[in-house]
Amino acid sequence: MIKKLPLVEGYLCEFPSEDDVSLAVRGEPDRLQAEDDLEFKLCWYPGELFFKSFFPFAHLPLSKPMIKPKPYPLFFNKESAGWGLQRIGAPQVWSKLKERRVRIGIIDTGIDYYHPDLSENIKGGICTLDGKHQFMDDYGHGTHVAGIIGSTGRTIGLTGINPYVDFYIVKAFDKKGKGNLSDIIEGLDWLARRQVEIINMSFSTTETNQTFYRVIQYLDRRGIVLVAAAGNDGGSNSVNYPARFPQVIAVSATDKLDRLAAFSSTGPEVDFCAPGVEIPSAWVGGRYEVKSGTSFAAPHLTGTVADLLNYYGSLPPTRIKEIMASGAVKIQKLGQEQQGAGMVELPRIIS
Repeated sequence: MIKKLPLVEGYLCEFPSEDDVSLAVRGEPDRLQAEDDLEFKLCWYPGELFFKSFFPFAHLPLSKPMIKPKPYPLFFNKESAGWGLQRIGAPQVWSKLKERRVRIGIIDTGIDYYHPDLSENIKGGICTLDGKHQFMDDYGHGTHVAGIIGSTGRTIGLTGINPYVDFYIVKAFDKKGKGNLSDIIEGLDWLARRQVEIINMSFSTTETNQTFYRVIQYLDRRGIVLVAAAGNDGGSNSVNYPARFPQVIAVSATDKLDRLAAFSSTGPEVDFCAPGVEIPSAWVGGRYEVKSGTSFAAPHLTGTVADLLNYYGSLPPTRIKEIMASGAVKIQKLGQEQQGAGMVELPRIIS
């Protein structure tokens, strides 16, 4: 036995062979079930030349406590928003947001909790990887996702869609960007216990099992809004899990010209499209970098949901999806399975 998974009333176990698995559950078919621990990949597209990092800050050693900047009023302007935020109209609703904190869970590679534009909003974190304890991001992906959603913009960096968020971070992916279902389930359990309102999942797999689906159903019944990247497999009918589950908001990626990103998965499960090509956001070491992938389209929807919860208060996931659909604009050059209800423009749903 490697770890206990209370959320599914199960355990992660390692067996010498398939025969041993069958032997372990034999005689208890109604009570015991064995399924493989699935492997997941992050939905970013690394096959591009990186723009040079900018806005460098000295990085502090991991042994130091998390440093919180002194609070002072947030001052927003259009120039502090990346092109993706401008495309969905985030700067136009900043003045309408209230100082109601929205609790957001992110399952990813961790977060740079010293980043000057993120540290203030980080309220807790956990690492579910075996033998690890720190939830510091040693890959960059999770920090980039968090910056799109809720960077404060207090430094010379960029402002996120909703700077009034409380981040609860799960580091379930290692420094090579790989993750397993068991670590994700442990993280989802931890987030549910902290009563997060939204969970961002910028990762995918082509396989699934009943254990994973049961977890998704449980979170949905709890009223947690689940947002996931559609995947980077391109082509038609290629939406991956967890975005493929009906309880999850699946997001495809577009570029600056409202064209479908060449890498973006599509299919009837896509609910919305969002910017996902050459997206600037926070990076490890207090920096900012530009990255692409449906990984970074998903947090545009997560930030949009955070704005809705900030503005309207608590809403069930089905109602949130209805409101976003009412404020989505169909892109003529994209088909139904490429964009779902379309691109959500915040000024159309927050006025």
